[in-house]
Amino acid sequence: MPDRIRFVEHNIGELQRRYGMKKIDVAMPSHMHDDHLNGFPHLIRHHGAQVWCLDNMVDILQNPRGHNLGCTLGEPFKVTRALRHGERFKWEEYEFEITHSPGHTEYQMALFATIDGARVAFTGDAFFAGGRENTLRHNLIFRNHVESDSHIKSIRNLIAHEPTLIAPGHGKPFPVDRAIMEATARRMFEQQRLFQEVLPDGMVEFGLDPSWVRVYPYQMLAAPGERQRGELRVRNYKPSPMKVEAAIVAPAEWSVEPETLAFETPARGEASRPFHLSIPRGWRAVSPRVAIAVDVMSDGRYLGQIAEGIVDIREPGDGKREPGE
Repeated sequence: MPDRIRFVEHNIGELQRRYGMKKIDVAMPSHMHDDHLNGFPHLIRHHGAQVWCLDNMVDILQNPRGHNLGCTLGEPFKVTRALRHGERFKWEEYEFEITHSPGHTEYQMALFATIDGARVAFTGDAFFAGGRENTLRHNLIFRNHVESDSHIKSIRNLIAHEPTLIAPGHGKPFPVDRAIMEATARRMFEQQRLFQEVLPDGMVEFGLDPSWVRVYPYQMLAAPGERQRGELRVRNYKPSPMKVEAAIVAPAEWSVEPETLAFETPARGEASRPFHLSIPRGWRAVSPRVAIAVDVMSDGRYLGQIAEGIVDIREPGDGKREPGE
């Protein structure tokens, strides 16, 4: 299969020449963004590398069309091993520990190890040098799925592991000490306070999450004459169960079953219900991509069409090819 990604082996040869690298056993993504994943299909195909990742990234990597997240890699690839928060593993002479490290995105990990006497934290895009007032620099992108305490969880992980060196996802490694990390923690608590100040009581997490109601898969593939299955997924941040009524809004010629999805989402939990879209045989698309919407009521309050999905229309008999297949 030909490569279809923007990746070149810009440093593998140098690693072989300067450091004697013989093969690539494992590739581990720090998080789910494409600028950290573009080379993974290449490493799998041309170097036989396995992919190990945090367990909450698996479906995003293997089914990127499923999720409405920023900067996913369009080409799916297989994950060999899923690792849990707090899990430890050994590779040759090195011991590693993996932790969930949300903030930049919910789908990010930190990796800790002692290397040549230094306690190293591989942190992806969570934290960088050069923050104001002697803190670590961070970022905030709501489409990445961020909750009010996401950055607090990550900086607490750093403080607990006491690294002396941070190896970020961009730029050179840099030294870090407890004072910088504790100052950063104070800043993250202040950020959380500002979220609570700006957003209504009890609605902070709903206000931060643009996808608490979402269609799965976010991008469907369908042809006229076909019936496709999807799911409506709802994330409830309330401390009590939440009743949801929703209708999928599709082109008038299509049929949607059921007409209304009504269910209860548990307190601080998630729930989903299936639906089916049927496109009439002979239906002609004005555009190769069609939007569907979700009209939502929550606990009796009408919220409107607050979520959407995409249906990519293909010709009948064209097969259900995913990017990269």
